[in-house]
Amino acid sequence: MALLKKGIKYETKLVMLFFVAWGFLYLDRQAISMLMPMIIEDIALNNTKIGQINMWQTIGFAISAPVFAILSDRLGHKKKILFWATLVTSILALITMFAGSFNYLLIVRTLLGASEGIILPISISMLAAVSRPTTLGRNMGLVYAGAAVIGVAIGPVVVTQLGELFNWRYAFLFVSLPSFIAAMLMLKVVKEVEVSPLAAEANTVTVSSILSGLKNRNILICTLISVFCMGAMWTFNSFLPLYLTQISQLSITQMGIVFSLFGLLTIVWQIFIPYSSDKIGRKPAMTGYLAMAMVTPLVLFIFPNSAASLVILVLFGGIILAMNTIYQSIIPVESVSPLVMASANALIMGVGELIGAFSIGFSGVLADAYSLTAVMLVVPISYFVAFLISFGLIETLRTKSAAKEQALVKATPEI
Repeated sequence: MALLKKGIKYETKLVMLFFVAWGFLYLDRQAISMLMPMIIEDIALNNTKIGQINMWQTIGFAISAPVFAILSDRLGHKKKILFWATLVTSILALITMFAGSFNYLLIVRTLLGASEGIILPISISMLAAVSRPTTLGRNMGLVYAGAAVIGVAIGPVVVTQLGELFNWRYAFLFVSLPSFIAAMLMLKVVKEVEVSPLAAEANTVTVSSILSGLKNRNILICTLISVFCMGAMWTFNSFLPLYLTQISQLSITQMGIVFSLFGLLTIVWQIFIPYSSDKIGRKPAMTGYLAMAMVTPLVLFIFPNSAASLVILVLFGGIILAMNTIYQSIIPVESVSPLVMASANALIMGVGELIGAFSIGFSGVLADAYSLTAVMLVVPISYFVAFLISFGLIETLRTKSAAKEQALVKATPEI
């Protein structure tokens, strides 16, 4: 009993630590977009260059996430990799404040994206190793919620206020400090995951396991959905601050307040969306929320200066961020065996972020050629394509009657 309590206490510590760490790391990824209206006053950047900075930051994230997830599974040393990735992220966030040119920002933010991409997959795998079966889903949901609470709800208003009061450069100093503290806490709190040689051999990620995941219809469909959804989400996130300040004519601080309200509702959506998929099914939830994701950017495109558009953004914009858990985690988990799950998750996240990143660069070019309003047309078109693709999914949620039948079969002795 004492060992059980000790294990639960450590599990809770990890959840709290990874919640805070991922929240501030996500804030750092968002900070460049939040502060861009101020940055362009110091550094000559057009929309094409802004798109390239965000695109390469996303590409860095997309490449490093699956690569280091696989390396950490094969080589071990998860704690060391996690610590150094978090520390390097803090340092790169700090030196962003010294940016004086486009090339400087491009290089630093690409490296920062790569260091951030390492953190979440390893954190989730370490948390999965110590979580009880009854708390695994809750724990992962709480870690992901850190992005909504800190990165979207609280962070934007603080970062934009600091930028207004002092300078955008000092806002990056603020962002870097919590990441540094999180790295030090990881060094003190996190324990290295101990895996038996037999379990390590069984869970080794190989080319054949990745090909097995590709053979599964839902994994392939989820990967395609991820390409369009991740491209749309990061395009939306990257250009929304500029859109609100330049097209909707909000001040920097007003934009930060809108983002924080938007983040508060995102927390609600992150809880409600997985819950609703338990009730109505994974496929109906996926198609339904993809349809709803088109609404916010379309309304902003048609009515850019309307207060009603901001209300729609606050109320329904969170769907864009919160529905990722269905195609990235829930459907894949229910579609393949645990041995294939690691490579399947890496495939969905890596391919989605990598190919979807080019949507950001393309949108920047469109914004310069036409206007920022063009971006708000790219986003719903991407979600519409994902919406059509989602009809190819196979339902993975078992009904209560099916679950009871399976339980009866298992309970019936063989004759």
